[in-house]
Formats: sequence, structure tokens, C-alpha cells
Amino acid sequence: MLDASRPNGSLVALKRLKFPVGLGEMTIGTRFSSPSLFADPRNHCIPILDIILPMPGSDVAFIVMPLLRQTRIAPFETVGEAVEFFRQIFEGLQFMHENNTIHGDCKHNNIMEDGLSLYTSPPHPFRHEMRRDFTDRTPKPVSRTIRPTKYYLIDFGLSYDFTREDGPHMLQGPWGGFKDVPEHQGSEPPPCDPFPVDVYCIGNVINQQFIDRGPRVTFPFTGCEFMRELVSDMMNKDPKKRPTMDEVVLRFDLIVKGLSWYKLRSPVIRADELRWWGLSCSITHWVKQAYYILRGYPAIPIVS
Repeated sequence: MLDASRPNGSLVALKRLKFPVGLGEMTIGTRFSSPSLFADPRNHCIPILDIILPMPGSDVAFIVMPLLRQTRIAPFETVGEAVEFFRQIFEGLQFMHENNTIHGDCKHNNIMEDGLSLYTSPPHPFRHEMRRDFTDRTPKPVSRTIRPTKYYLIDFGLSYDFTREDGPHMLQGPWGGFKDVPEHQGSEPPPCDPFPVDVYCIGNVINQQFIDRGPRVTFPFTGCEFMRELVSDMMNKDPKKRPTMDEVVLRFDLIVKGLSWYKLRSPVIRADELRWWGLSCSITHWVKQAYYILRGYPAIPIVS
């Protein structure tokens, strides 16, 4: 992966693909970047801006995409900010499934954000603590409440397109970054429906980052226990008992409607920070929230 800039000054990432292995990823990414699908606000697939085809005698191509950021670099400040994160990734996966496509690898580092707008000076894409030009340290990010962020699903190397006549949809496992998928256990797991696997994995992302600690998330955020029942159902060991993404979105909407303004404005705190989060931190947080309320910033920062 390389970073670069376009003639208009926008920052982009170049991903190296080797033919013919990378052709599927390029095809699916291009499909979701087509005008008809790209225009749908529910589409959270990272857009392909350009393709650099292999030179004569080479099998290496590059896809050009927006330069994105990992979601945990800039901290979530409120439950409302986390709720918008959940909403967008649910919506994005629902949109892929609606178009008969599985993601195939819904894990933490395959969900990214267009987070450059959170900084007054762009950070370096790999040394996150430094500015892009290395002249100084990265400035403190602006709150997502002030600058709503769009989240994207990336990396379609394990994605798969099904036609409507393909059913039942079955693929031979295992695949993807999560090694605890129930359907993939055993020395020779049988073929399984990949759509419920996607549901399990996207639920596991939330489980490990916001509910229970995961192997790569030492300190999850706290404050989102209201997601536990839905996430637990999404991670049911029996794939037939897991909700579809349509059902996940419907249930999530009902959950959000039941959250008070106070809950949505409440802090999301990393588990390791709880021990020193005292009265002064609480006062600072709520003074900031009062300012946001007076300025008219909604508790759930919707991207316009």
C-alpha cells in the first residue's frame, strides 16, 4: 500500500494487485464504484477512483482509492458517535448483501473512516502521531460530533458476487481474519452459507471493540452495553438463528430510538481509562456537550 496525491491535491492510497488473483477484488470494487451504486447513500464500499493497468510484460496493477484512517486512531467521545459508526457499517454490509455480494472478511482493519477532516493538518498515513510532512506532531483531532465521519468497508479480496440463481449460497471455508467463526471449525468444515458468516464477523467487530475484549483489542470502549443482545444474536453459534442484515438494521433502529439524549451524549471511555476518569473529566465532558447542544450539533452526527 502506497500513499500519493492527485493533481487536485486530494490524498489517495494505491493498492498493489497481482493478476489474475486480484481481478476479483478489482471487479467487485469497480462494480460498487459504478454511478448507479455509488450514488446510493447506503453504499459504504471504498470507491475505486482509478485503475493503473499492468505495463507490458507485468502482472501488477494498482487501484487508486481515497486515503482513509483506522477508526480507533481518533477516539470516539460519545455514545452517539459510536451509534453512528454502528449504523453505517450495518448499512454498508446490508447494501452489499442486498446486491448479492458478501464481503468475506469483515474485521477491524477492514473498516476505515474518512477521518482526514478531523485534523487541521493531515497526519502521516503510517506514522499516525506525525504530520504528513513530518514537520511536527499530529494535531489533536476534532470531535466527530462537529465533523461527522463516513465509514467504509475495504478490501474485497475475499468478497464474492452471487447471481440470484446461485442459491443456496455455499462456499467452502475457512476464510477471513476471524478464526473463531463456528462454521469454520474442525479439520474439514463443510461448505457453508457465507452471508451469516458476514453477520457473525461484523457483530464480532462490535463485540471486541465495544463490549468484550478481543485478542487484538486490549482495552475496548465502554458505554455501549445496549448492543449486547443484538450482537449476541449476530454471533449465535447456529448460523440459521442469526438475523439477516435486514433484520439487524431494523432491530438496531429500534434500539437507537430507545436511547435518551443523555445516553447518546454520555462518554465512551476506554476500559483502561476508567480508573482515572473522575469528576474533573466528567465536568469537562459535559461542559463540552452543553456547548455542542447550544451550537445545534446533534447527538448522533449524521453525515450529510
